[in-house]
Amino acid sequence: MASLLSALTKPSVTNAPPTEGEQTRTEIAVIVTLIFALFLGYGIRNNALNNSRTVELGEGLPSISVPAGWIRSEAEGYLFQARNPRSPSVFDTELSVSAQPLGAGANIVAARTGLGIRRSQELLRYRELSADAVTVNGEEGVLVTYAYIADPTREQGAVAPPVVVQAQDLIFAAGNRAVIVTVAADAADWDTEEQYARLIYDSLNVRENAQGAGQGTTEGNIGGNVQEGDE
Repeated sequence: MASLLSALTKPSVTNAPPTEGEQTRTEIAVIVTLIFALFLGYGIRNNALNNSRTVELGEGLPSISVPAGWIRSEAEGYLFQARNPRSPSVFDTELSVSAQPLGAGANIVAARTGLGIRRSQELLRYRELSADAVTVNGEEGVLVTYAYIADPTREQGAVAPPVVVQAQDLIFAAGNRAVIVTVAADAADWDTEEQYARLIYDSLNVRENAQGAGQGTTEGNIGGNVQEGDE
């Protein structure tokens, strides 16, 4: 056994050890390969994030861009719904679009107020965080950021605890209808998931309306987090 170990561990008689220059070239080649792999992975990631498809919402309504990998679902009362199957949370990041008639003399302010009342009645521990005046394709709108508690695994026997959700309602007029575009994600993952909200909003040319009265800025709120204690 000792002779076998000696034979395995002693330097090879047929191959000379690499010189210092050869060792340096090998290390440089490894570093260059790693850097190339990192840039390649970064490019693939960005391409996946920016890859989208266009969805037509209906006659008289604008089209929107939706992340290509999201799965569409059907639900009564919605023009469009989709979710991100690769969300890091048990609460899949989701998009929903709905529309409601604007009554005679009604405007976006009235639509936003009515929606806020419904949200407070339907969502557990609903809390509005901010409301910002924006323009959507050049028209007036409002972006409302809020949080609530969801229990996405309750129907499966509550295999995971409830989740604090951060969401945004983008409300704007299209003809005689108020359109509501909602993006919602686990508040803990909003920093990574809000890039999808940006893609959707960019397709609608959402811009901060400096003339309107709001709290904070559109850019900041799209990327903002629910701070500790907000839930």
